[in-house]
Amino acid sequence: MSGCTLSLREPPPVPLDLAPLRPEAVLGRSARAIATLPLRLGNRAVALGELFTIRTGTPAEEMLVLEGTTRLCDRIGAELACGAIRVVGDAGAELGLGMTGGRIEVDGNVGDLAAAEAKGGIVRIRGDAGARLAGALPGSGGARGVTVVVDGRCGPLAGEAMRRGLVVLLAGCAGEVAMGLRGGTVIVRGPCGARPGAAMRRGSLLLLDALFDPGPSFADSGTHELLWLEVLKRELSALGLSGLLPGRRVRRLVGDLAELGKGELLLFT
Repeated sequence: MSGCTLSLREPPPVPLDLAPLRPEAVLGRSARAIATLPLRLGNRAVALGELFTIRTGTPAEEMLVLEGTTRLCDRIGAELACGAIRVVGDAGAELGLGMTGGRIEVDGNVGDLAAAEAKGGIVRIRGDAGARLAGALPGSGGARGVTVVVDGRCGPLAGEAMRRGLVVLLAGCAGEVAMGLRGGTVIVRGPCGARPGAAMRRGSLLLLDALFDPGPSFADSGTHELLWLEVLKRELSALGLSGLLPGRRVRRLVGDLAELGKGELLLFT
């Protein structure tokens, strides 16, 4: 079984929900069958064939490719459990919402709540990301096991209430990164907005080169060599990010003391 490429003929005038386009629903089917898949454009249902040009057999590997998408193309890869999706263009809100496995690659920018509530899988965003990356929907918990790498700038509240997983922000982020963190690891290279790690209870926030005033809610526990960072280095190397961590000697701050206080904020010396 080979891949399938769906090319959007023209930008949608209203939000287009692409959640039904999971690999298992498309790969291995004929172009005629794929064209009948129902999508929601604004408040009406439309057949996929009305919006997309369908090319089966490309790419050669088993992958679903979406071309020409815009920031109005929402919920790409939502509830993804297996397989691979590549987005050649921008993506809207809730990319990979609630995904449990598989891989999503985006060669563009994405909207808010990418990988929110995700429990597994890998997301690679080569542009910018919106607010609440790997975060929480209102009234719910955060991500529980996803791996997310963002090459560009990230909006506020990345990693909000995350319980497990790895988030890597390679070009900095807006404020309140790792807000209410419950577990997992968030890494920020580049400038970081206000209140990183605010209300965190557990987990690790690594700031590679951002200036940070911890304030009274973080206790400075001094400089340490942390052996577990070698394990993290191996995980990053598997993601193509070898050399990202400058070493394992860090200044360790414990907090947020206004909460459970078992989180850590690591500053590289």
